[in-house]
Amino acid sequence: MGGGRGGAPATASARARRPHQPRVLLLCSPCLGHLIPFAELARRLVADHGLAATLLFASARSPPSEQYLAVAASVLAEGVDLVALPAPAPADALPGDASVRERAAHAVARSVPRVRDVARSLAATAPLAALVVDMIGAPARAVAEELGVPFYMFFTSPWMLLSLFLHLPSLDADAARAGGEHRDATEPIRLPGCVPIHAHDLPSSMLADRSSATYAGLLAMARDAARADGVLVNTFRELEPAIGDGADGLKLPPVHAVGPLIWTRPVAMDRDHECLSWLNQQPRGSVVYVSFGSGGTLTWQQTAELALGLELSQHRFIWAIKGPDQDTSSGAFFGTANSRGEEEGMDFLPEGFIERTRGVGLLVPSWAPQTSILGHASIGCFLTHCGWNSTLKSVSNGVPMIAWPLYAEQKMNAAMMEVQAKVAIRINVGNERFITNEEIANTIKRVMKGEEAEMLKMRIGELKDKAVYALSKGCSILAQVTHVWKSTVG
Repeated sequence: MGGGRGGAPATASARARRPHQPRVLLLCSPCLGHLIPFAELARRLVADHGLAATLLFASARSPPSEQYLAVAASVLAEGVDLVALPAPAPADALPGDASVRERAAHAVARSVPRVRDVARSLAATAPLAALVVDMIGAPARAVAEELGVPFYMFFTSPWMLLSLFLHLPSLDADAARAGGEHRDATEPIRLPGCVPIHAHDLPSSMLADRSSATYAGLLAMARDAARADGVLVNTFRELEPAIGDGADGLKLPPVHAVGPLIWTRPVAMDRDHECLSWLNQQPRGSVVYVSFGSGGTLTWQQTAELALGLELSQHRFIWAIKGPDQDTSSGAFFGTANSRGEEEGMDFLPEGFIERTRGVGLLVPSWAPQTSILGHASIGCFLTHCGWNSTLKSVSNGVPMIAWPLYAEQKMNAAMMEVQAKVAIRINVGNERFITNEEIANTIKRVMKGEEAEMLKMRIGELKDKAVYALSKGCSILAQVTHVWKSTVG
C-alpha cells in the first residue's frame, strides 16, 4: 500500500536511486474518480517523459478504501510514489449533512500543511518541476508560489464542464442582473462548440441557491481555475472539437488536451478474476455490462427495478453491484469499505432473482476489473452512470452506452454522448424520477440488437480509432508541457 507516515513518501528508496531527476508533485482530492486518471497521468510522467512523480491523495476517510488500495498496488509497481495523506481528525470533521464537494474541499484544505512539508522535503533532494492539482486543489497554490514552481490544474472531467466553470462568473453576473437562479432558467446555456446545457442537466452545486455556501464554494473554484499557469484536460479534440475555445471573449489559461487517460492496469493482473473466466464462455457482443462507477448508488427500490429490467431484457449481463443507499446517489463517492473475507449480502435483490438468472447473469460485489471487462469481446453494451472515467473507457474500447446519469456532471456527459458523439442512448426517467424495469429492458434491446444498435456500434468504432490516434497525440502534447516544466529547473 502507498502510505505516508508523518507525510513522508512511502518509497524513498526510489528517489535515492535517481536523486537529481526532476519531480512532479501531484495532489488529488479525496475523489476516487479523480485518483484513477491522476494515477495514469503520474505513470505516464514517469514511463514516457523521464520525470519522477509523487502523488498525494487527500483522504476524507480512514482507513483507505478498497479502491484506493487497488490503485496503489498498480501505480507503485510503475515507479510512482503514492501517499495517502491523513484524513481530517474527528474533532475537525464537518457536519454529517455536508455535501460531497464540501467534504472533499475540507480534506484538501486541511492537508495543505502536510503538502508543504512533503514538497520542501522533496525539493531538498531533487528539483521540483511542477505542482499539479485537481479542481479542488487551489488552496495548495501557496505551496507552488513559495517554491517558485509552475502551478497546473489537471481537470479530470470533460472540456464542456471546464468551459461551464470558466464561464460561471459571467453566468452568475447575468443571473444576478435577472434576479434569478440557474435552476429556473428557461433557456439552455450555450457554450462555444458544446451541446446546449439545460437547467435540469446542470451539476447540483449550480442548482443550489446562489446565496448558499455551496454555490459560493463552486464560484470560488471557478475563479481559481482561471488563475492556473495551465490546465491539463482529460479529453481529446476528436471527441470535443471546441476544447480551449474562448471565441466568446472568455480569457482562458493555456489548455492542453492530454486524454483519454484511462487506467491501464495490466490485464494480466485480472486474468484469474471470476468475471473474466465467465466472459470467456459467452458469445461475442452478447453481454450487457452494468456499473455505476466507484461512487454511484441506487435506492433499494431502483436497484430491485434494475434487476427486474435485466431479467426482462433476456440478455446476458455482468453487474458490478453495490448495496443500495436510500439517501444519496453518490453514497460510495469516497470509496467502499474493504470487504475481503466477508460474505456479501444480496437481500436487497428481488426474491428469486439470483436463482432465475443463474448462468445468464453474473453479480460482482463491490469492485470489478472494469478496464478488462470493457475490453472483452463478449461485451455488447455498457449501462453506465456516465462518469467521465467510465465514459472514456467505453469510448476507448468501442462499447456503445446506455446512459443512466446520477450526480455531478454526469447528465451533461450523457447529453454529449447521445446528442454530439451519438454513441449512447439516454434512458428515459419517469415523472417520479424513477426508471421502470420495462424502460430498462426496452433500452437494453435497442442498444443490443437492430438497426439503431448497428449505427451506435459503427459510430463508436470510429470514435475508438480516433481515441487511439488522439492518445498518441496526447503524449506529444504532454511531452510539450513536460518540456516546459523541465526547462524551468534547468
